Amino acid sequence: MEEGRRRFVGIDLGKREYTMAIIGKNGKVSIHHGKTSVEGRMAMYRLLQKDDRIAIEAGNLTFIIAYEIQKIVGSEVRVLNSAKLPFIWDAPTKTDKEDAIKLAKIVKERKDEQLPLVPLPSKKEMERRETISNYGREMQNRTRLINNLHSLFVKQGITTIVKKDLATAERREEAIKLLTGQELEDAQWQLKYLQMFEDRIKILKDKILKEAKTDELMRLLQTIAGVGPIVAYAFVAYVGDGSRFSKGAQVSNYIGFVPQLYISGTIYRNGHITKRGNGYLRGLLVQAAWAAVFSNSGGALRDRYIDRTQQGHSKKKTIVAIARRLVELMYSIMKSKEEYEVRPYKGPAVKTVADLAAQALSVESESAGTVEEALKEGDKKAPALKKEEESGSVKIVTLPVTVEKKRRKNLTMSGKKEKAG
Repeated sequence: MEEGRRRFVGIDLGKREYTMAIIGKNGKVSIHHGKTSVEGRMAMYRLLQKDDRIAIEAGNLTFIIAYEIQKIVGSEVRVLNSAKLPFIWDAPTKTDKEDAIKLAKIVKERKDEQLPLVPLPSKKEMERRETISNYGREMQNRTRLINNLHSLFVKQGITTIVKKDLATAERREEAIKLLTGQELEDAQWQLKYLQMFEDRIKILKDKILKEAKTDELMRLLQTIAGVGPIVAYAFVAYVGDGSRFSKGAQVSNYIGFVPQLYISGTIYRNGHITKRGNGYLRGLLVQAAWAAVFSNSGGALRDRYIDRTQQGHSKKKTIVAIARRLVELMYSIMKSKEEYEVRPYKGPAVKTVADLAAQALSVESESAGTVEEALKEGDKKAPALKKEEESGSVKIVTLPVTVEKKRRKNLTMSGKKEKAG
């Protein structure tokens, strides 16, 4: 339908009320208010038309309303990522009316490729997300209560009890016999709360394990070292079958494993990871990466971790990079529908002396007549190199430029100290 003959709608949702702005076919804006109750939503849907193009800011009620609009009205609904709408959050005046108008304008002026769209999950994906979210929340509550219980022992000077002694109900019952007074009473209540959370965790975990056994995608994902039923379930809950992504890098970006990018003039720098998407899923994937690198069947992930840490990279940064590789590996398994096969890590490309000499001679100048001169000339452009004598021959090993710069700086500083002495 031609853009000039359709209406554009922006809906700003609150917990109990909504504000809707409609840009009519004549360009005039009309504002409507109502309740987010079932009756209020039905009244809102009666104001909409099938040809309307609607934008809603992501929130708790967003997906429910988006599904209802598609089912009852049949309109196009665009759910927008609120974190990427600075014109709303950074505005000097922020009201529900202004936000609704801005949403209507942005869906009118921009195409889908230019909008920060949030894909609508299926009903099954929504149920799985709710299940894994509840599981993660109850696990956090259990950890919090165990920490509180442990603090009661510390208050009475009992330092022999550690947190692993409070991991099971039997150990906890035995441990609290050491407490007296108010701390003992508090501990008894903590045990009751812990039992409630652990019962709930068991129900949720049984549900997850049962589905992880029967679902084919989850079964294939579990063939990767470090990926268990909980990780596979959470990944499928948020990524789905992977059909809405065209490559693994998009999945990494969706989960928040890609680095922030800073470009200004000639400066090109990567920052910390974006941490977009679900934080609990990202944490599970990092734990899975740790399990993979310590597994004998970790394959290329394990070898990559060992290689990078031996080169001086931080273990924490390296494991996040491994987690990103794991995400993209899991995506490729989902797309290929094949079990994972352990493959060796090929490592960085190693160039021979002749290749480096030829490259340096062609790029820099013809004056570098020998291999050693060519290597000196090409050092500015080629990766940092380290010579190792092995069986009487010279072996060229690539090293990170940052590591080589630190080595040279240390040598320079030590030389200055020797001269000063």
